[in-house]
Amino acid sequence: MNNFLLILVTIVWGSTFFIIKDTVGTVNEYFIVFGRMLLAAIPMLFFVILKNKKSLLNKQAIIKGSILGFLLTATYLSQTIGLKFTSSGHSAFVTGVAVIFVPIILFVFYKAKFHKSDLFSILIVVVGLFLLTYDFDTKFNKGDIITLITAVAAAFHIVLSGRFVKNTETLSLITYQFISGSVFSLIGLLVVGFDMGSLSSESLTAIVYLGIIGTLFCYFVSVWVQKYVSSVKVALIFSLEPVFGALFGYWALSELLNGKEAFGMLLILFGVVLYQILVSNKEKKEQLCVQE
Repeated sequence: MNNFLLILVTIVWGSTFFIIKDTVGTVNEYFIVFGRMLLAAIPMLFFVILKNKKSLLNKQAIIKGSILGFLLTATYLSQTIGLKFTSSGHSAFVTGVAVIFVPIILFVFYKAKFHKSDLFSILIVVVGLFLLTYDFDTKFNKGDIITLITAVAAAFHIVLSGRFVKNTETLSLITYQFISGSVFSLIGLLVVGFDMGSLSSESLTAIVYLGIIGTLFCYFVSVWVQKYVSSVKVALIFSLEPVFGALFGYWALSELLNGKEAFGMLLILFGVVLYQILVSNKEKKEQLCVQE
């Protein structure tokens, strides 16, 4: 069930690349991020008030939720701004590089060991990401550099949410993530000047979709599910995002995959499945050793 939910999140995120790319052409990127954060925060806050309002007084949830909110804001803003200067393919590849940063962060800050199964699967996935998403016609540009912030922030978000959710009240943690994200993005919007850009019914619909589905649903699941799933596994499953992005591009925009891209997609799928097989085998061996 946890794997299914993570894959569902990845499917949704795969649908957002071309939506953000289209919307940021006419709407202020800071307003897009503020809008999706606010649309996630309001229903989440009402839900927690009705379910357990006392949990909102949890000091640890406020502090840790604010840290996650800052990282989430940094992820969204850098990705959205980066898409103004680079292609969707480049953005997807650089964002997907978060899969490399997760085990590095775990090793540097938490002394977590590198497992061969992790590294081998990650290597396969990164090669697949490159082949699927990176177009050689578009040169490396400042949009890619800005999007690199996305990868680092997303990796830290995955690692820290995995740590925080195990010892903090989950619903209030997620709620303060969205509330603080709304505050941080509003500050950014005010700093650059409260300019919403050119809003239309299409762009408003896009922001609502990004807020309710792409943010509220996806980041509720991605934080909650890490009670039971490792951060490395989450990062690997999230690397499927450009695969679904390519499928949505084919479905919505009639974008065809060439041989290089199709092979890259297969490599990503193979890397994720291989990781699951290797981890399952390792867990079985550990159980046998315990029984003996």
